[in-house]
Amino acid sequence: MNVSIDILSGAGRKTAAAILVTYQASPHARTLRFLLDAGGALEAGEAKGWTQPDNLDAIFISHDHQDHMGGLDGVDSKVPVYATLLVQKQLPSHLNLQTLPVCGTTVVEGIDVTTGSAGHSFGGVWLHLNIGKGVFYSGDFSLESTLYPFTMPPKASIALLDASYGLYDNSLEQCKSALVNFLDDERALLMPVPQSGRALEIACWLTSFGFDDWTLGDDCLSPESALSAPIEGICTEVRPILERIKRQPFNPNAKVVLCGDPDGMSGEAEVLLQQPERYLPVYTGHLPEHARQAVSEDKAHFVRWNVHPRKRDLKRLVDHLECDVCSPLFHHMKDLNEWRQALGPSVTADSYTELDYTELDYDLTV
Repeated sequence: MNVSIDILSGAGRKTAAAILVTYQASPHARTLRFLLDAGGALEAGEAKGWTQPDNLDAIFISHDHQDHMGGLDGVDSKVPVYATLLVQKQLPSHLNLQTLPVCGTTVVEGIDVTTGSAGHSFGGVWLHLNIGKGVFYSGDFSLESTLYPFTMPPKASIALLDASYGLYDNSLEQCKSALVNFLDDERALLMPVPQSGRALEIACWLTSFGFDDWTLGDDCLSPESALSAPIEGICTEVRPILERIKRQPFNPNAKVVLCGDPDGMSGEAEVLLQQPERYLPVYTGHLPEHARQAVSEDKAHFVRWNVHPRKRDLKRLVDHLECDVCSPLFHHMKDLNEWRQALGPSVTADSYTELDYTELDYDLTV
């Protein structure tokens, strides 16, 4: 039995996600080839950095953000593409779409593929492949969201984990405290946000302490849509707030303007960023080049809103999975020993892993 993991894109820095999993149950069995995510470039003018592997049996999409599904435009329409129904709405129409549950198990080419809510975005999931002693791919995940729950996965020998924040360990509560300070600025706060990610979560947080002078872009996830989702996809505790707030027409005169896109390169955010005398831009996630420049010149501010795991979250998941190999993704590991001290000896910086199993034990080659 042989399992190999080839991180085509996503190792060593924040970039498009694309991971090839190859599995052969026995020397005479057919080799299966699965692609985990098919991400597009994060920066304007940048290539996605990977090409579609040949002879794919399936593609699995964890969630609908550009760096995880933006490379699907050029994907062969014959290849089955698996995603939740909520994510499928944002995918190209030419694809051969197949449905994953937010929480449940789907049999694909004879393999049990288990999914669970990843705590990062609307309809977003992690993936567990029941091959070898288990392969777990977190997609993007968070244990702190008050809108999207995180479901603990089965154990796995191989763990491919979102580590976008590196070993950063500040809590979301600390981030919220920093954001509150900006409410006193005389200008309105313009917050470019992922429409299916933190947009509605920030609106719910503002509402939770009695601040109602906010608005959501027309392309953002609405409270009504969130309430109509499968119950396992939305945190129970936030439902009373969602039921109180209803979709209102987009109001650019609100004190807090939450709108897409997160990079400020299109949509309402692009238009409103041209009015610096009226709006104070506050970014809460990945900063494209123009946003980094604005922050460096004090024309905009950055306050992280945690939608990825902290160091303590990575450690908790590694311990839970009891993995033999842990590949942190989407971040440059400057010091491997530091990472191993933080998360354990299973951490590797290699982009290729191969496990050969026998009936009694297995040899590990990295």
